[in-house]
Amino acid sequence: MSEKYNAALGAYELITKEEGPLVLGIGTGSTTDYFTKNFLPNLSNKLKCVYSSSDRTTSLLNDLGFMVKDYDQNAVIDIYVDGADEVDKNLNLIKGGGGAHTNEKRLAKIANQFICVVDESKIVETLGNFPLPVEIRTSHKEEVLLELKKYSENITVRDCLSDNKNYIFDIHNFKIAEPQKTEKDMLTINGVIDVGLFSENKPQIVIVGNESSYRLIES
Repeated sequence: MSEKYNAALGAYELITKEEGPLVLGIGTGSTTDYFTKNFLPNLSNKLKCVYSSSDRTTSLLNDLGFMVKDYDQNAVIDIYVDGADEVDKNLNLIKGGGGAHTNEKRLAKIANQFICVVDESKIVETLGNFPLPVEIRTSHKEEVLLELKKYSENITVRDCLSDNKNYIFDIHNFKIAEPQKTEKDMLTINGVIDVGLFSENKPQIVIVGNESSYRLIES
């Protein structure tokens, strides 16, 4: 089996130990898709409802026969399952390669437990090899771009808008030595909706899949 499959298997085996009915949040990305396609149907009898982090994930869940509940900031999710583009030694994350980090963070914020599923390649010493995504209001593109230039001169803008109809910038060549400070500072920039740094809402458990099995890293 693949590393991504084994990471998803680890999440499934943890969740099977929980008593239902459960409210689950489902993230967006290739490793999370392994969990959704291969294991979520086996949990149907334990689920109360499911929340989705993106249009893409909602479509997949609907295809599998799941009804997706609309986001509610006052709701509580028992377990949120999602992947990451990078994970550092303190379990800070870069997320948003798929453009869904704003909605992913909303779900992580209302979750009692965040389980992150990744393959070994995502584990890094310091965040920043993967470009950092930032979601921007379309009306603030130029002023935000100017502010973000203090982090790196290499910033690209994605061709497609986010599910929320906003721009997504990717900051390249930026090593993130202080993820928590960087996240807080970027969120103060007028026009920034959210940044793909998860330091305030980082996972309690990271499941790292390898070719033969998986290992757990707990905060």
